[in-house]
Amino acid sequence: MIREGQKAPDFALPGVERGRPDVYELFRAIDGGDAVLLWFFPATFLPTATAELCAIRDAGWHDEPGLQVWGISMDSIYAAAAYADDYDLPMALLGDGDSAADYYGVRYDEWEGHYGPPKRAAFLVGDDWNVTVAWATEDAFAGSRPSPVERVADAVVDVAPGAERDVSVDYDAFVG
Repeated sequence: MIREGQKAPDFALPGVERGRPDVYELFRAIDGGDAVLLWFFPATFLPTATAELCAIRDAGWHDEPGLQVWGISMDSIYAAAAYADDYDLPMALLGDGDSAADYYGVRYDEWEGHYGPPKRAAFLVGDDWNVTVAWATEDAFAGSRPSPVERVADAVVDVAPGAERDVSVDYDAFVG
């Protein structure tokens, strides 16, 4: 797995944001002076990932100057668009067949009968390509205490000073 202090691998993936499909190229965001929060998860509608993405939405990180938030799952951009609509997720949601997850070292060989999806993981990539936060878990269904959103909050504020630091994840709202 890519570790804090390492250079982030570049990638390009199809994605959708606010209903508009596009190709998301990490080098364009970084060269444009933005940090990028990469939020990997195996599949849309996964309760733990949904709770985390909703916490990020509620914190408004996606609207902070100098920061882009990209959710990355194995699903198509069509599934991602439906997911974004259902949960009012305004950040970019990308579809990864296993390339980016593999580059970052967070790809399952097999998960729930699917081959090559991303694990639940988070990386904050600075505008200098430096990974300032790296977090991953093997268990896609287990809530984490503290949550990865809480773990990354201080680093998000470092790159986007107006960002909300006091963020919490309500796993119980999504996990039955």
